[in-house]
Amino acid sequence: MCRTLISALFLAVFSPTLADAGTAPYPNMAPLTQYLSVSRTAEIAMARSAAPAPISDKAEILILGTHGFETAVRGTNGFVCYVGRSWEKDFDDPEFWNPNVRTPQCWNAAAVSSVLPRYLKRTQWVLAKVPRQQMAVRTKAAWADHEFGPPAPQSVAFMMSKDQYISDPTLASAANWYPHIMFFVSATEDAKWGANVHGAPIFATTSDAEPITTFFVVAPKWSDGTLGPYAQSAPTTTNPETDHHH
Repeated sequence: MCRTLISALFLAVFSPTLADAGTAPYPNMAPLTQYLSVSRTAEIAMARSAAPAPISDKAEILILGTHGFETAVRGTNGFVCYVGRSWEKDFDDPEFWNPNVRTPQCWNAAAVSSVLPRYLKRTQWVLAKVPRQQMAVRTKAAWADHEFGPPAPQSVAFMMSKDQYISDPTLASAANWYPHIMFFVSATEDAKWGANVHGAPIFATTSDAEPITTFFVVAPKWSDGTLGPYAQSAPTTTNPETDHHH
């Protein structure tokens, strides 16, 4: 199981203190209605908030329905925006079934072609009520059979929405963390990219479930142009001997 050194704030977002306390706040999937948006219009608006308007206004919009993600708005620029749910997290994450999670994202064409299909497939498994452990087995098999492959070059996703709810808030971090941009590459060493370094706005984590490293570059503004928290106080790394991310 991969352990990556990261900042205290990033640790709080992706590995909350509830897990450290040995509790399991979301042991099972909640009723599907808790993961669905209150309205089609609301989900479209939230999806668009993932990126600045010049990108999201021309993007294809996916919304989650009872049978999976479906196209609500056709796009013209190759980007796809949608609102992710908790099962994007690694299978051993304590918030894998957290129905509160909402992560608006806009993916460019490279990420749409190579990374997004795996999440859409996982969503199909979730709606078919495939057990989490079995989803992990299927994921491993899909990589072995080359059904899943590495991210295409230049795979990028925007997560700059003020409304993002990445994880339950902790004493160290708000639920929406920072506006940021994600870069997807085959599993690699974060240090070679200058990630997870004290004072730097670049973080990285390698999935336990798939051989993919995601780099997170913190942005100074939210998608609506207002200043984000990084503009006032940059995140820093913690003691590398004791603090780990999973």
